[in-house]
Amino acid sequence: MTNPNERASQTTDPTTIWRSVVSRRQLFALAGGAAVLAACSKSSAKPAETTALETTTEPTSTTAAPTTTTSTTVAPTTTTLPPPVQPLTGLPLTDESLLTKVALVVKISNDRKARPQTGLNAADVVYEAWGAGPTRFATVFHSQDADFVGPIRSCREQDVNLLGSFNRAVFACSGGNRGNIELLRNSDMLLVTEGKGPGWELDPNKGRPHKTHADTAQLRTNAGPDRTGPEQQFHYRGADEAATQGTPMNGFDLQIQRVFAQWRYDAATTSYLRQQDGDTHVMADGTQVTSDNVVIAWLAYHPSSTDGRSPDGRSTGKGVAMVFTGGRLVIGKWQRADRLDPFSFIDDDGEPILLKPGRTFIELPNDGSGSFRGQVDSYALVR
Repeated sequence: MTNPNERASQTTDPTTIWRSVVSRRQLFALAGGAAVLAACSKSSAKPAETTALETTTEPTSTTAAPTTTTSTTVAPTTTTLPPPVQPLTGLPLTDESLLTKVALVVKISNDRKARPQTGLNAADVVYEAWGAGPTRFATVFHSQDADFVGPIRSCREQDVNLLGSFNRAVFACSGGNRGNIELLRNSDMLLVTEGKGPGWELDPNKGRPHKTHADTAQLRTNAGPDRTGPEQQFHYRGADEAATQGTPMNGFDLQIQRVFAQWRYDAATTSYLRQQDGDTHVMADGTQVTSDNVVIAWLAYHPSSTDGRSPDGRSTGKGVAMVFTGGRLVIGKWQRADRLDPFSFIDDDGEPILLKPGRTFIELPNDGSGSFRGQVDSYALVR
């Protein structure tokens, strides 16, 4: 396993290219590049002024030479717009009501006693971030709903920044400490805690604090008509377009906080399959957790301002990104200038990294540059 602060020599060998970006210095070097935009200016000539003059002299008879006017027909220009796509998956948009459907975020536990979870494969986007011990999932539901999702746990300070790009989403959690609850209530998201509004359910097969579940469609009804759909989050390839950026890579192993996650590319389904802590990561219905794309976005973690024992991942700024899509790995960087901006994943040339249309799972490990105590997360690539 390799941590992101390990120094290694530069190489272009695909089997070792990952080592060239894992030092502390290189993490910041990759994150520090800026795009230079060239500004083009247009000048417009001021038309000459024409003044009519009065005269008292006798008019002279003048025969003007005939002029020939050439009529030119300009062919109309035709602009072909790309077909509309779903904002969180890039899949074809077949129902325009999806554009005004509010996004829903649900916090799901990854504690061992909370497993197996429900509903992870129905979320368009899933973030896995540090929690109070085991990781937590922030699951974003939009194109699909699930009638029984959970176990649902508490909010964290880092949720306010991480999930701001989904256009005033509904945010559902079981609760949280007073400081975190106030941060969420004062944000542009609509906080819905356990028992508030419709949709909440309890799992009779689990004990507290892992009993809380919900129906996502009913949770969404808490939103008023002033809330609308999210903007597109990522850049995508064409539906039938193969991945060409980066180098072939079968997957990776990642130690993120107390969870050992493994992702492997399955060529038959062109998707990634997840294992964790030595077992296949299956949900309550027996299906394995999968994703069309998996991204590792390295974050700096600091102590939360509401509880110093809790980590606060800083998800604005810049950092190293490792994008796994279509059986290939593209190493570049992520950047977000503001919490309202989506994550931008770009390669070393400053070009957007194109994802496969579908669901995206984003791992948010600790790069070690923050002040929160704990280990620096580590990974190993699998060819």
